[in-house]
Amino acid sequence: MDAISFVLGVKSAQLRSSQLKDLVYRGRRLARSQEGSEAQEEEEEEGDGEGTATKAWVLAVYEDADKKEWRFQRTISINGSSEYKLNNKVVPYSTYNNALIQHNILVKAKNFLVFQGDVEAVASQSPKDLSRLIDQISGSLELAGEYERAKEAQERATENATFNFTKRRGIAGEIKQYKEQKGEAEKFEEMCEQRDELILHRILFKLYNIQESLAAHAHEIRNANEALVGLRAEQEKCEEALNGARAEQARARNEVVQKEKKIKKAEKALESKKPDLVQVEAQIAHSRRKRDNAAKITEQVEKDAEKQRQKLDTLKRDLAAVQRAADEAQEASRRAAQHTMSLSEESLEEYRRLKAQASVLAVDERQSLETLARDEKTASRGLTQLKEKHEYLTNKVAKLEEDEATQRQKRAELEEKVAEITAELTKARQELDNQRTERIRIQQLEAQTNEKLMDVHNKLLQAGVDQRESEREVRLKESLANLQRLFPGVRGRVIDLCKPTQRKYETAVEVVLGRNVDAIVVDEEKTAIDCIEYMRNQRAGQATFIPLDTIQVKPINDKFRSFAKGARLAVDVIQYESAVERAIHHACGNALVCDTLDVARYICYEKAQEIKAVTLEGTVIHKSGLMTGGRSTRDSGRKWDEKDVQGLQRVKDKLLSDLRELNKSKPRGKQEDVLVAEITRLEPAHQVARDDLSACKLRLTGIKDEIKHVKSDLRKLDPELRNAQKKYDALKEQMDALSAVIYEAEDEIFADFCRDIGVSNIREYEERQLKAAEAESVARLQFDTQIARLRHQIQFEEEQLKAIEERLNALQSTIETQDANLQQYAQTKDALQEEIEQADETIEEMREDLKDSSELLDEKTKKVEQAKKVASKAIKAVDQVLKEIAVKNDEIEKLGLERSAMYRKCRLEEIQLPLLGGNLKNVPMEENLREEVAMDVDEDENTTQRPKRVPDYGVEVDFDALEEDEREADVNEKLAELDTAISKLNADIERMAPNMKAMDRLDDVESKLVETEKEADKARKESKTARDQFNDVKRRRCELFNKAYAHISERIDQVYKDLTKGKAAPMGGVAYLTLEDSEEPYAAGVKYHAMPPMKRFRDMEQLSGGEKTIAALALLFAIHSYQPSPFFVLDEVDAALDNTNVAKIANYIRSHASEDFQFIVISLKGSLYERSSSLVGIYRDQEVNSSRTLTLDKPLKV
Repeated sequence: MDAISFVLGVKSAQLRSSQLKDLVYRGRRLARSQEGSEAQEEEEEEGDGEGTATKAWVLAVYEDADKKEWRFQRTISINGSSEYKLNNKVVPYSTYNNALIQHNILVKAKNFLVFQGDVEAVASQSPKDLSRLIDQISGSLELAGEYERAKEAQERATENATFNFTKRRGIAGEIKQYKEQKGEAEKFEEMCEQRDELILHRILFKLYNIQESLAAHAHEIRNANEALVGLRAEQEKCEEALNGARAEQARARNEVVQKEKKIKKAEKALESKKPDLVQVEAQIAHSRRKRDNAAKITEQVEKDAEKQRQKLDTLKRDLAAVQRAADEAQEASRRAAQHTMSLSEESLEEYRRLKAQASVLAVDERQSLETLARDEKTASRGLTQLKEKHEYLTNKVAKLEEDEATQRQKRAELEEKVAEITAELTKARQELDNQRTERIRIQQLEAQTNEKLMDVHNKLLQAGVDQRESEREVRLKESLANLQRLFPGVRGRVIDLCKPTQRKYETAVEVVLGRNVDAIVVDEEKTAIDCIEYMRNQRAGQATFIPLDTIQVKPINDKFRSFAKGARLAVDVIQYESAVERAIHHACGNALVCDTLDVARYICYEKAQEIKAVTLEGTVIHKSGLMTGGRSTRDSGRKWDEKDVQGLQRVKDKLLSDLRELNKSKPRGKQEDVLVAEITRLEPAHQVARDDLSACKLRLTGIKDEIKHVKSDLRKLDPELRNAQKKYDALKEQMDALSAVIYEAEDEIFADFCRDIGVSNIREYEERQLKAAEAESVARLQFDTQIARLRHQIQFEEEQLKAIEERLNALQSTIETQDANLQQYAQTKDALQEEIEQADETIEEMREDLKDSSELLDEKTKKVEQAKKVASKAIKAVDQVLKEIAVKNDEIEKLGLERSAMYRKCRLEEIQLPLLGGNLKNVPMEENLREEVAMDVDEDENTTQRPKRVPDYGVEVDFDALEEDEREADVNEKLAELDTAISKLNADIERMAPNMKAMDRLDDVESKLVETEKEADKARKESKTARDQFNDVKRRRCELFNKAYAHISERIDQVYKDLTKGKAAPMGGVAYLTLEDSEEPYAAGVKYHAMPPMKRFRDMEQLSGGEKTIAALALLFAIHSYQPSPFFVLDEVDAALDNTNVAKIANYIRSHASEDFQFIVISLKGSLYERSSSLVGIYRDQEVNSSRTLTLDKPLKV
C-alpha cells in the first residue's frame, strides 16, 4: 500500500513516515554463502551493519484500454528531494498528476485505494466530511477559491451600491431642508426689526419714568429730614434717663452680691461645724455603749468571783475535815493496836508447829482452795475494774452534764451579745443608708435643677440668638422688599416661591433645600450683580442669588421617580410656578424624599446609588455615603420679647436658690465617715461573736453527743458488772465450802491452843492481827490521797479567783475612762451647739438684710426696664425715619444705576437712542465706577441725610416719541405689556433658529447631488456584474456537486443491497443519502443512512463493527462508481467481517471486476483470496535491497 500510494503521488504525511527521506530503506543485507557471510561481517564491522542506499524509487506500469503502456516512476533521495518520471522522462508534479487524472486516478480524492482502518472512519465520518469527500470527487472543490472570491466581490459591490444610494437620498433631503430654511431666514429678519423697535420704545418709556421717580424721591427725603431733628432730641433725653436708671441698678446689684457672698461664707463656716457636732455625738454614743458593756460584764464577773470564793471556802473546809478524819483514824488505829493480844515466844512456836501439822491435813481441799483463790483474785480484779469503770462513767456523765449547763448559759450570753451587736449594726447601716439615700435624692434634685438651669440658660442664649436672627430676618426681608422695588426681575426667596404638597414633607423639603432656602431668585445674572452691588453699598448683609438665565441645571433622572417604594423625587413633592422651575431644580437636583430611613439605606447602600436621600424626619444620606441626623435647624417662628427674657431670668434665679438650699441640706462627709467607721468596727465584732456562738453550739452539740455515748457505754456495762458479780459470788461460795472442811481439820489441831489463848478458833486470832494492819494501811493511803487532791484544787481555784479579780480591775478602769470621756464629749458638744445656734442667728439676720436689698434691686430693675421701653420707642422712631430716608436714597441710587445700565446697554447693543444733548460715549463701561455714586452722600452735623446725587453724564434724552397717554399710564402695566410683546417675539425668534447661510449651502448641495448620482449608477453596474459572476460560479459548482451526488445517491442503495442480501434477506438492506442544504449542498453536510436487513432503523454510531464496515464499503463502492479509476486497492477491509460477509464482498468484487476495472485486495482471510483471479506475494530481495513479486501459477524464482 505504501509503494502504490507513494508512486501515485500521495503525501508522505499519509504514509508511514513524516519525512520522505525516512522511506529510503538502509537496513542490513543477508549473505548467500559462507564467504559472503564473512565478507558481510567485515562490511558490518566497517559500516556498522547498515545499507549504503542513497535513494529509493517505485515504478508503476499501467496498460490502458488501448493496450498502451504508461510508466509512472517516483524517486526520493536521503536528502528528502523527490523526482517524477512519466514514461521514463522526468516531468514536474503537475504534469505527472494530470496524466493520472486523465485515467480518473484522483490523488486528492484517493478514489483508487482504501487504507487499513479507513473503512470504519468512512462510516463514522460527519455529514460535513462526507460532503467534502463528494465535493472532491465531483471536482466542485476546485471551484471553491473562485467561488469565495466571487462572493466577496459581490458583497463588496452591493455594499458600495447601498452606500451611494443612501448618500444620494441624504443629499436630496438636504436640498429640501435648505429651501425651507431660506423662507425662515427672511421671516426671521423681519421679526428682529419689530423686536428692536419695541425694545427702543421700552427703553424710552423706562428712562422717562426713572427721571420722574428721581425727582419725587428727592422731595420726599427733604421732608423726612425735617421730622428727624425733633425725634433725635427726644431720643437723647430717653438715653440719659436710661443711663441713670442703670447706674442705680448697678449699685443695688453690687450691694446684693456682697451680701450674698457674706451669707455664703457664713453658711460655709456653719456647714464645717456641723460634721464636728455629728462626730462628737457619734463618739458619745460609742463611749456610752462601751461603758454600758463594761458595766454589764463587770456585774457578771463579780458573780463569777463570788461563786469562785464560795467554792474555794468549801474546798478549804473539806480539807480541814479530811485532815481531822485522818488524825482520828490514826488515833483509833493506835488504840486498837494497844488492845490487840500478844503471844509469848513459846505460844508462837506452838502456833507454828500446829500450823505445820494442819497444813498436811485436807491437802486436796487446800489445793482446790488455792486454785479458787487465784480465780477469785482474777474475778475480783475484773469486778473491781468494772466497778471503777462504772464509777468513772457515772462521774463523767455528771461532769458532762455540768459542762452542758455551763455551755447552755454561755450560749445564751453569746446569743444576747450577737443580738445586741446585730441591732447596733443594723441601726448604723440604716442610718448610713438613710444618709446615702438622702444624698442621692439631693444629687438627683441637683441634677434635675441643673438640667432645668441648663435649659433656661440655653433658652436665654437662644433668645439672644433668636433676637439677633429675628433682626437679621427683618433686615433681610426689608432688603428683599427694597430689591424687588428697585430691580425688576427679583422674584423672591426660594422658601417663599415654593411649598410642599403635604405638611409631612415640610421638614424633608427644608433639609433638601439646605443653604438655598434663603437664596433669592432673579431673572438675569445682571440683576443679581446689581442686587449684590446694592447690598454691599447699603451694608445690608449677605445673600445668595440664583439667576434663572445662567444657572446650570442638570436634567432630572426619571428613573428615580419609581425607583423604590416609599421614595419620590423632591421636585415632585414641591408646588411652584413654572417661571422658577430652573431655580427649584437647581436647589433640589435629583434628591429623593424617603418615607423611612430603611428606604433611604436601601437606595444609597444596597442599590449603591450616589444620590442625596432625605427622610421625613430630616435624616440625610449624602452622595458620599455620610449620614446626618436630626431635623432642620430653621426655627418654626418662635419669637422672643423682653417679658420672656425677664421670666427666664427669674426662673434662673429661683433655680440657683434651690441649688443653694439643696447644698445646705446635703449630708456632710464626716458624719458618713463616722458611721462607716462604726460599721467597720461592729462588723468584725459581730463576726467574732457569731463565730463564738457557732463554736459554743458545736461544743454543746459535742457534749450532748458525748453524754449519749457515755450513757450508752453505761447501759452496756451494767450486764457485764452483774455477771462478774455473780461469778465472784459463786467462787466465794465454793471457797467457803472448802474453807469449812479445812477449818474443821484445823479446829481439831488448834482446839487446845485456842482454849489457851482464849479464842473460839485459830482464824479469829489470824484475822484480828491481819485486819488491824490492813485497816491502818488503807486508812492512811485514803486520807493522804484526798488531802493531796483538795490542796491541788484549792491552788487552781485561787489562781482562777486572782484572774477574775484582775479582769474586774480592768473593767473598772474602762468604766472610769469612758465616764471621763463622756464628760469631755458632752462639754465639746455643748460648745459646738452654742456656736451653731449663734451662726444660724447671724445667717438669718443676714438673709433678712439680703431680702430688703433684693427688693430694692427689683425696684431699680423695673425702672430700668421702663426706661428701656421708652428709649427703645424713641430709637425705633428715629430708625424708622432713617430707614425711610435710606430706602429713598437707595431708590435714587438704584434708579441712577438702572439709567446708567440702560445707557451702557444702548451703547453696547448700538441702539439708536434719540438725544437732545450729550453723547452716550460719555457713559463709563466699568461697573466699579458705581462706588463713586455710593460715596456721593451729604450729611450735616445732625446726621440727617440729603438726597443722593446720581450722574447723568450730560446725556439728555428726547422723549417726543412717547405719546401723552403713555406717559400717564401705569408703569408696571405698560412695562409688562411691552415685555410680553418682546418676549413673544423673542420666543418666536428663538423657536425659528434659521440658517442664515442656507442660500450658499443650497448651491453646493445641488452640485454635489449630480456627482453622487453618477457614482450611484456606476456602483449599480458593478454590483450587477459581480452578482452575475458569482451566480455563474455558484451554478457550475452546484452542477458538478449535484451530478456526483445524484449518481452516488442513486448507486448507494443498490450497492448496499448487493452487499447485504442473502438467503434470509433476499432483498438486502436499505441505504440512502440526504442533503442538509439543497441550495448550496457543498456548504452544508450530507447524511448517510444505512439499515441492515431485518433490523429497524438506527444511527450509524449504533451499528456493529461488521455492519459499519459493510455500510462503509457500500459508500466507497458507490463513490468509486462515479468517474471510476481503472483499479481499486483495498487494504484489509475485511478485518471486522465474518466469513459470510467476506464471501459477499468477494462475490461483489468478482461480479464487478473486468478487463477495464481491476481490484487489488490485501487480505489475511482465505475465504477472500481463494476466490481471487490471481495471487501475488511481495517480499524483499536482500541482495539488491528491493522488493520482488511471487505468483502461484509460476515457479518460485527471483
